[in-house]
Amino acid sequence: MAVDFPAWLDDSSAIRCVLVEVVTNVSGSNITRYLSSKVYSNGSQIYDPIVNADSVQLIERMSIDGQPSMSFGDIELYNLDGSIDSWLFDIWVNKSINVYIGDVRWIRSDFVTIFSGVVDDIDSRSEGSINLKIRDKLQRLNTPMTEAKLGGTTVNKNELIPLCFGECFNVTPLLSNPATLEFQVHSGAIEDVIEVRDNGVPVSITKNLAAGKFTLTNQPFGQVTTSIQGDKPSLWNTTVSKIIQRIATVFGGTEKLTTADFDTAQLASFDTANPMPIGVYLTSRENTLSVCNSIANSAGSQLVMSRLGKLQLLKLEISPLVGAFTVDENDIIRGSLSISAKLPIKAAFKVNFDKNWTVQPGLQTGIPKTHKDMYALEYVSVTAQDGTVKTAYSLDSEPIAVDTLLLKESDATTEANRLVNLYKQPRFVVAFTGAPRLIQLALGQQIKIKYPRFGMDSIKDGQVIGLSVNWANLTTKVEVII
Repeated sequence: MAVDFPAWLDDSSAIRCVLVEVVTNVSGSNITRYLSSKVYSNGSQIYDPIVNADSVQLIERMSIDGQPSMSFGDIELYNLDGSIDSWLFDIWVNKSINVYIGDVRWIRSDFVTIFSGVVDDIDSRSEGSINLKIRDKLQRLNTPMTEAKLGGTTVNKNELIPLCFGECFNVTPLLSNPATLEFQVHSGAIEDVIEVRDNGVPVSITKNLAAGKFTLTNQPFGQVTTSIQGDKPSLWNTTVSKIIQRIATVFGGTEKLTTADFDTAQLASFDTANPMPIGVYLTSRENTLSVCNSIANSAGSQLVMSRLGKLQLLKLEISPLVGAFTVDENDIIRGSLSISAKLPIKAAFKVNFDKNWTVQPGLQTGIPKTHKDMYALEYVSVTAQDGTVKTAYSLDSEPIAVDTLLLKESDATTEANRLVNLYKQPRFVVAFTGAPRLIQLALGQQIKIKYPRFGMDSIKDGQVIGLSVNWANLTTKVEVII
């Protein structure tokens, strides 16, 4: 970039301009509309100055309660003369939108991206305007994972073909060919079929790993289940980050993510720090975004799209960071700071792992009792607690149960301890409006904050969990958990 963007934010002589480049489908063809908040052109490309700059506010938020969260916003377009009424009848849903800010005197390449996402919908709230509802690119995952049915003429022809990722214990396969005793566990190649059981008793099979199938050698007496190592495009992926990337680019609807939509460096770093294997088995019409969120949550993380439209995996955590961005009272607009939330104290967590995908109580076979018990339970569990906190706060309820897709006890223990450490002490969400330099903050960023109120007289470590920038006046609403 040829300009000093942080310095420009503080420049009173700047002539700020918002550019919007948005795709829409008109009469069956995709076109790009070029819009702006001030008169602007880039060579032969003229931007239509109909954007209300005051309306360009994107709300980014991490979840503090485990529920999925997407960034969203709204862009108002002036339509006083009704000249763009016809836009209401074009197709905008899930079309790409990119928003930039810069100076009307700059060339287009010097403008800075402030949002890259998709259009959720378009509407009108008055005669004089049309509104673009925008969402981050996670919206593209808000589709069924698969709708591929077995087909053919067998009794299961209308059943969905299962999908398996990572390693899964005791799943129920789909009987794909009753005549040959062929079963299917995945729509594509898999790593391995570990074992097949008839009412809990191991049986002989032949494997077709390239097709995600196996065939029984003999007619079964009872329920057929299997333990498998699933989806294998070339390499078998087992970690949270890699499986999410695989699902997001291959499965779901027509508007998938691409590798260009990934923050590859952040995801690689996350994968190194969180190498725990997981397993997920799908036999029904599941939502792609929900599946990816469940996988992410198993590692204590959540899916987040950066302003630049890059997928990241972030954890809700507060860690002392040397050299972290520091916010103090000079950055905070006087009178704007408040406590917007207080997290409840929790002293004990039970993390469920190693999911049994087919619960089989009371198996009447000759297998050992320990095996029968294993097949009768949905999960194995580990518990972590802080006895001192439990006593101090008179917390005598059962540990909070958290279902995961984790496979290993050690990983479940790590997650249980993380949750206890996060919730065993008072945590507050501090909300305030900040000066232009806070535009540089990113969701999930570890910061330090110092302010002469609410116990922040000395520097507190915190994490940014909410951001909303007003690009007209360059103020930023910030939420920090401390």
